Amino acid sequence: MMASQADVQGGGFVKREVLGAFKFALDPTPARAEALARHAGAARWAFNYALAMKVSAHQRWRVEVAKLVAQGVEEAEAQRRARVLVPSKPQIQKRLNEVKGDSRVDGRLPEGRSGGRRSTRLSSARGRSWR
Repeated sequence: MMASQADVQGGGFVKREVLGAFKFALDPTPARAEALARHAGAARWAFNYALAMKVSAHQRWRVEVAKLVAQGVEEAEAQRRARVLVPSKPQIQKRLNEVKGDSRVDGRLPEGRSGGRRSTRLSSARGRSWR
């Protein structure tokens, strides 16, 4: 059946779509397979590290709730009143960069280092350049 072909059923029209799929397979060289494994391992480590930071914040929140409940506050009210700082994505990224030894300051590389082969100048269609 063709995609978006209409059939008549009971006097009305029913629209049917057939979705196609593609299947891809990677066939890396041994060196590339090793690099892929390293990258996957690093991503898994970073995810687990970030998750641990969030779980730690949740555990601190649970302790605060328990303290309030021990003081006689109802659980629902204690959950509303308990305040614990939960790290944001930028805070987690900054901490990960500190742990892995990235020397960026405010997202910029230090003087004399480049993040790649890009030029520091951008050219317009008219030949002017910007810094």
